[in-house]
Amino acid sequence: MTTSLRERRKVETWHAIHDAAAELALDDDTTQVTVEAIASEAGISQRTFFNYFPTKEDAILGVRAPTVPELPEDFLDGDGLIHRTTELLLTVTRSTYSEGDEDRRSRLLDKFPHLLWQRREMMLEGEDLVSSVLADAMAAHPDWSDGLTGHSVESVARMLTTAAGVPLRYLIVTQGTTGRRLQPDSVAGALDLYQDLYRKLS
Repeated sequence: MTTSLRERRKVETWHAIHDAAAELALDDDTTQVTVEAIASEAGISQRTFFNYFPTKEDAILGVRAPTVPELPEDFLDGDGLIHRTTELLLTVTRSTYSEGDEDRRSRLLDKFPHLLWQRREMMLEGEDLVSSVLADAMAAHPDWSDGLTGHSVESVARMLTTAAGVPLRYLIVTQGTTGRRLQPDSVAGALDLYQDLYRKLS
């Protein structure tokens, strides 16, 4: 699909603001980095800044509202639903960041640990979005539309989302991952451990 000139310019402006904010923060301190300074460095107005980022912290980290891809029709069918949901969560989390910015984001989070709260809030927003999308899909699915043993579709979708997020949280804790990309092998290994443990406890 061809991207329009307007969309390309929006992307370029987003990156220009993020680049300016991130570099100012790395050169100085987040308390000294103002929206006015970021806008000036990026060559935009403060009003334009707020069209792209709600806070300077969002601009420094380069985060945006999460988006969720359209689910395949058979997403809820068959084995491996936890795995598919974990991958969906990972995709949604990655949608909040720009690609190829992992090293700088890692340096920012190492220098300013309080920005981890910003990252955490974005992850929670992504989980809410996934849970909502799953609930809608379940409500339209003959095998899921009645919920489970007296629990509503919304509750089931929330539990599935929470369970699918466990392997990702495990990796963040054990690998000390801040801004770096989780590797597919690591995600697969954490999923295997999670499912083995669940079977052992069941």
